[in-house]
Parts: sequence; structure tokens; C-alpha cells
Amino acid sequence: MKKIISTLIIGLFALNANAQVIYPDNIKTDKIYNMNITLKDGRKVSYQKSEIDHITFVTNVGMKIYLKASSTTDDYLYSQMSSIEYPESAPDLSNANANWNNFELTGRYAYAWGLEYPHLNSNTTDNQVVVKKTDDYGVTFSLEWDNSKIANRWTCYTMHSKNNMKDTDRNDDFKADPDVTTSSQLNDYKNSGFSRGHLCPSQDRQCSVEQNKQTFFLTNMQPQWQTHNGGLWKNLEDKINTWSTSTTDKLCDTLYIVKAATISDVNLGGEVSSGVYAEKCNNRLLVPKYFYMAILGYNKSSDTYHALGLWTIHQDASDTNKNYGDYAITIDELEQRTGIDFFCNLPDEIENEVEASISDLTTYWGLTKTNP
Repeated sequence: MKKIISTLIIGLFALNANAQVIYPDNIKTDKIYNMNITLKDGRKVSYQKSEIDHITFVTNVGMKIYLKASSTTDDYLYSQMSSIEYPESAPDLSNANANWNNFELTGRYAYAWGLEYPHLNSNTTDNQVVVKKTDDYGVTFSLEWDNSKIANRWTCYTMHSKNNMKDTDRNDDFKADPDVTTSSQLNDYKNSGFSRGHLCPSQDRQCSVEQNKQTFFLTNMQPQWQTHNGGLWKNLEDKINTWSTSTTDKLCDTLYIVKAATISDVNLGGEVSSGVYAEKCNNRLLVPKYFYMAILGYNKSSDTYHALGLWTIHQDASDTNKNYGDYAITIDELEQRTGIDFFCNLPDEIENEVEASISDLTTYWGLTKTNP
């Protein structure tokens, strides 16, 4: 079988009506279906989803099929193929709201195909997407920064077995970010009464010294009262970290995480109000009224995705409630409140299902609501 030579060509590609393959460059998908591939020379090849580990699609070139029982890949050029059929049911892999439909995935957007990415803001004049990464562990986190507001719109990242090790200590080297036009500064927090509240926390990036250092860029922070930052927020972060790192109860093979705070208006039950307090941190930085998390978990053994939103009120008061299900909302509800489209790169069929409900709050996430 002729091997694929990967040339990075940005764009979209659909093989034919049966194939329904629409992916950007080099995207890996763990969502697998039984497949029958017909080649132009008349040969037919069949794959059972149970034998496939994952597939990488290379736009306008072909696909690489990684098999569980082999150290090599089965590679196919689209020019060699007549069709791909799915015997069980043709999966709907359409994705009308994916980032690659609106942005060229090059430069600062090169990683915006990831499942952790929300939909990017069309205001590219004020907003910058920043990716922090290292050679050894890849992307540390990505964020969208609003230069006009001097505020983080969101930080997103993944957690899995390759990056959740605890091999280094907390760095504590807080610093301005040279990668944005207008970064917050150390003096913006000095004697302000607010702490520098991480979004991608230090404890989630202890796999390397450099990745841990990168979590201390001030663009990965929002002003927080320490009662919230060191209380409820930290407790929720600890819970998420446990979901990823537990070896006795492997809930998620990969966690896709977005953490943020409100810097614009919020819509709570149809009532629109400001998402920030009138008071600013040292008269410069916005102080959010709410902090929240959007979490997507993939479980390889069951080949399923699960999504959960967590919403907290940012206040200068201790919240000792450790029944974290009380803060849970659907991703659909979180999108209505914030105006941000989360997990937009999931195929629509999967996205619509997992974002609409948290019926698996207890069975999957192990949380309960005391105040439904």
C-alpha cells in the first residue's frame, strides 16, 4: 500500500457523499466507526471499530489508520479511494460551527482544530489567540486575550496520561506576557486586594519545569478574591485533576478543559446584565462576577463523550460547599449565559447530544445536586 506523504494543505475535503470526511490537517479522532473502503483498482478493505485505535485525517491528502494490534499504520491516499461506507449507520460528521469553517488554521490559529477550543472570536482586531507550548510535551494551553479589555476571554487545555505527571514543583514566577499587545502587569495586582487567579492551574502542568513556568504568565490569570481562588475554585480544580490522574477509577482517557471568567454581559434566564463588577483591580483590570469551567471527557473503553459545565459566583466570601454537583449546568446553558460556543469542533451529532444534558452527572462524573 502506498504511504501518505503529509503535505500541510489548509482547507476542507469531503471524499464523496458516502464518505462524509470533513477534517482539517492532521486531526486525530477517537470517534471510530466500522468502515468499508473501496479502492479505485477494485480492491475492498474492511475495518471493525474494535480493531482501530484512532484515525488521523490529512486534508486533501488521505488518512492514516492506527490499529491496536500493529506498530505500523494503514495509509490511504484519497486519490486511491472510490468511497468509504459505514455499515452500521453513516455517521454525521458534519460540523457547521467548527473553527476551520471561519478561520485559516495557520499561525496563531494552527491548533484551533483541537476539541478543547471554543469558537474563536471574530473580533481579530482586539483579540489575540496565544499558544504556549514546549518541545517535549507539546501545547501547554491556549488562550484568547482581549487587548482592549486587558482580559482573558478563555484558557483551554487537555489532560491525559502523557502530560498529567507530577515531575516538578510549583514555579511561582508570575510575569507579564510578551506575546500579547497589552498584557496585564505585576503592578496591576500589587496591594489591590485581589489574587492572581490561575485558569490553567499550576498543578495541571507539573509534567515539566517549562510548562509549569508558562502557567504563570499573567494572561492565564483573572483577578480573584482569595476566598474564591483558594476556596471553591481550588476545590473544583482539585476535583478535575483527580478525574484525569486517578489510576484506580479511570474516568477519562482525555479531558478537554476550558476555564474562564465573565468579561462581558451575561444572560441569566433571559435577563442580561453586566458580567463584571464596577470596581476594577487597581483601577485597570476587570473584576469578573462569575468564574466557570466547560469540561469534555472522552472514555476510550466505551467510546463515549461526556460534557459538563461548572458555574461559580465570584464573591469575597468563603463557600465551603463541597457538593460540586450544585454548581453543574449543561454546556448549552453555559453557552447561553456566556455567549461562547464551546467544543465547536466536535461533529455536530455528538456535540448536540452531549451539550444538551447532564443526565450522567452521577453515573459518569460522580456528582449529585442537592438543589436541583
